Amino acid sequence: MLLDRSFRRTLIARLLLSAGPSTAAALLIAAPGCGEPEAAESAQAAEAADIRCFEWFEELGACLDREQALEEFRTIHPFCESEEEILSVESDATQRDGACCYEVIAQEAGPCNLGRPFTLEGHRRTAAPRLAEAGWLARGKSTGPGGMKPSLAHLTDEERETLAEGWLRSALEEHASVASFARFALDLMAHGAPSSLVEAAHIAALDEVAHARLGFSLASAYRGAPVGPAAFPMPTGVPVAADLVALARAAAEEGCVGETVAALVAAEQRARAEDPAVRAALEAIADDEARHAELAWLTVAWAIGAGGEPVRRAVAGVFEAAAESLRRPPPAEAEAPRGRPAALAAHGHLAGADLRALSRAGLAQVVLPCALSLGLWKPRAAAAAVAPAASA
Repeated sequence: MLLDRSFRRTLIARLLLSAGPSTAAALLIAAPGCGEPEAAESAQAAEAADIRCFEWFEELGACLDREQALEEFRTIHPFCESEEEILSVESDATQRDGACCYEVIAQEAGPCNLGRPFTLEGHRRTAAPRLAEAGWLARGKSTGPGGMKPSLAHLTDEERETLAEGWLRSALEEHASVASFARFALDLMAHGAPSSLVEAAHIAALDEVAHARLGFSLASAYRGAPVGPAAFPMPTGVPVAADLVALARAAAEEGCVGETVAALVAAEQRARAEDPAVRAALEAIADDEARHAELAWLTVAWAIGAGGEPVRRAVAGVFEAAAESLRRPPPAEAEAPRGRPAALAAHGHLAGADLRALSRAGLAQVVLPCALSLGLWKPRAAAAAVAPAASA
């Protein structure tokens, strides 16, 4: 899949200008194929069956068959919200201590529309939705983002439900990003970052407040009733990054990868959307996410300058993990979209397979070429070729 060329080239230029105009120009003009999809071969790694279980009660009768169990696992490990994906169920069930267990083929979740999550001990946190909550609805001008209402004409009840769920999930993620940027600002201050980065982190948090309002407003419009977030599940003590290595690694994962991909996906959603209210919202989100991505790349550059080679190695590991995710074949689509794909896309909702393809394209066409051009990462083959010379 080829991403929108104009937005992609603009974003590449913004991400690279911190390294000097000549570097950006070389990537955009001179380097053949740079910023374009590569014809890389996917490594078809041998997959071994693992055991996965879910809770089951005797009153429910026999365990589910393989097809039903696969649907149950995909409910437990939803698309883009889990650290692994269940690709197939390979055995009938065995009951163990109140659970139904199966042999499955599982793999680490591949790239998706990541954005900047709030994570704690490796797990993403979002608030629960709260019905009849109007405190997070947008207050935009009548012609701007949040001021217009989406048109519900020609949408089926099923499509409205799908759109309400999708925009609510997006809004809760944007809401969590407010907390993530607040912690990021503390990380920067704790490690002596310049004021420009701290200021940009606070501005980004306010952007995420606006994005969350847009999402909750759209979700409320499709539901026909207000919905917003409950209290955020904030722990009593929120740890800051232990050192520059941890700070840079998180900035690379959540920003250089996550925010960059999020900006590209939002731009593609905007390009396919037809509803004026949705297009206005996605226009604002895509532009803001591009600035957030730029902040992450600038933060990584500062951290490497301050922390040296250990920080550079940690950042390179993040990009290598992203490259490794592209070597795995993408999973099959979990389920058919609930509604007409064209009608859903007109309102900013893309199917899981499309999001997965866009995320992979974002890594291949923007994230990894930028990391390579800035000297933050080398493909494994290139790194292996350099190693003997370095040790000679």
